[in-house]
Parts: sequence; structure tokens; C-alpha cells
Amino acid sequence: MASRMMPQNKVIWAILAVFAASGPFSVSAQDSISISDQGVVGSGEASAAENSGPRIKFLDDLFYLGRNGSSHDPYEERIETERHDFTQSTKTVGRHVAQIEGGYTYFYSDLEEEVEHSHTTPEMLLRFGLTDDIEVRARWTYAWSFVQEVENIDGAEDLRFSVKLRTTDQDGLIPESATELRFTAPTGGDAFSTKRDEFGMDYIYGWHISERSEIYGSTGFGTQALGDFGLVPEEPAADRFTAWHQSAAVGTELTERMSMYNELYGIFSYGLEKNYAEAYYNIGVDYYLTDNLVADIRAGVGLTPDSDDFFGGVGGGYRF
Repeated sequence: MASRMMPQNKVIWAILAVFAASGPFSVSAQDSISISDQGVVGSGEASAAENSGPRIKFLDDLFYLGRNGSSHDPYEERIETERHDFTQSTKTVGRHVAQIEGGYTYFYSDLEEEVEHSHTTPEMLLRFGLTDDIEVRARWTYAWSFVQEVENIDGAEDLRFSVKLRTTDQDGLIPESATELRFTAPTGGDAFSTKRDEFGMDYIYGWHISERSEIYGSTGFGTQALGDFGLVPEEPAADRFTAWHQSAAVGTELTERMSMYNELYGIFSYGLEKNYAEAYYNIGVDYYLTDNLVADIRAGVGLTPDSDDFFGGVGGGYRF
């Protein structure tokens, strides 16, 4: 029986050898091949799994790291926050790491001789890492708007929940990236609540172009603009619409304790009787008091008639 099976086995091994030599899982002559729970891997300097192209990071967490624990110590790197630029980070906080972020922002708008001053705080964002590449989040803030000859309004925005998933590491033209799935609950004040559950998504991506600089951006949408006080119409429950956004930014390390960014972003509505198109340029600086504590400052200007004329703010984040 064994002698009759050998020719068939030789054919099968020959086909596998040709595929291994020419396909994405090829290994060198110095590598040996073994089977593990992650598939076929080599024992040389680079495993077949590492040479097989980009992997979906959070899926690796679900299938492997959930059993085997964290693959790195997040505290070896300094804190990275989602504020204060519009474009969020491609990073997650790390397995079993908690982080709190917050701040204050002032907005000024002069539209058709109607001057508006607005304020938001505490802009609180709570983040917790379930795994290296999966985190859950909750965001809450309160807004005040003061308009000349119009009754002032204030109130809480709807509570926002989200799940952030790291998707890829940078690999040539493949960016380092993450996806955030967003949801809201109608818990806000009458002035700003959409009165409904909303949902949205944000895809964030970036490339390190040198040791001290990177380019990054985001693309996404939110139904009813996720209840953002500056993006919902005066009667927020009257019309159903979607707010789309696009951003691009350049981040630069100035010193070991200081970094800055320059950013352009736009927000565009679809579905309103009178749609809006807002676009902004803003610049900001982060100062790292420790590896786990950062303070920030930012300022920006509007670039279209629908945009606020100016905004500025301060804030920070703490990791524990």
C-alpha cells in the first residue's frame, strides 16, 4: 500500500513546492516549515505568516491573543489621544488600559450680521482596551450657544458609544489604519438631542513618512451628524440627513516632549432641504508632561460660508 501511495504524494508535494516558491507564503531554503495554530510558518528570520501580506489586527486579537495574552506593553510608548485634531489616531489604548480625555472649545461665527458665541466642555471621552487592538469608548459633552437678539440655548449632547478596531499595520502603501463604529443614545437636552438612536463609522489611516513626521486622514459619516451641536439643524428632529466627513493632516515631532499638527477637514450634509458644506484649517500642539499625561492647545479658521469663523481650545488626556 505504501509503495502505491508514494507517486501520488510526490505529485502533491511538487504542487505545494511550486506554490510555496512563487506565492505569497514562500519561504527561503534556510527556513523549515512547521504547523501551528496560526497556520504554516517558517523557523527562519521571517515566518510565512509575516510574509503573507497585511493582517487584520483585531481579528488576530479575537482568534489568538484572546487566549495568549497581550503581545506588547502599551506603557512602553507615550500616550496618544483622539483630541484635539479632527482626525483621530490609528492607535488603540492597549489591553486592559484605561484612558480619559477632555477639554474646552470656544467657537465664533458671524453670519449675515448674526454673531454667535458657543462653548463646549468637558468633551469627556472614556476609553478602555479589551485587547491590544479592540477598545470600547463613551463620549459626553455639554454645549452653550449665545446669539445676538436670539434666545440663548444650552444642553447636553446625546451620549455617544463606539468600538474602535485596529485593522492594519503600515506595509508599503498599505496604511496603518483603524475603524470606529459609532452609536448614540437619545439622552441629551432638548436643544441638541436628535431624539433617536444614531449610528456612524470612521475609517482612519496614516503613513509614517520619516522618523519624526507622518501623514494621516479619515473618511466617515454619521446619521443626523451624531447629534453634534454645530451640525444639527435648528429643528434637529424635523429632517433626516447624513453628515459625511473627510480630513487630511500632517503630524510632526518638534521635541521629545512636544508635537504639532496641521490639518484640513470638511463636513458635508446630505438629505437636508438646504445642505451645508463646512471646511476648516486648524493647527495644534501637544505637550507631554509625562508618558501618561498630555496637555494640548489648538486653533482653527473656517474656509466656507457655512463654517464657524474661528475656534480654539485646550485640553488633555491621562492614561492609567
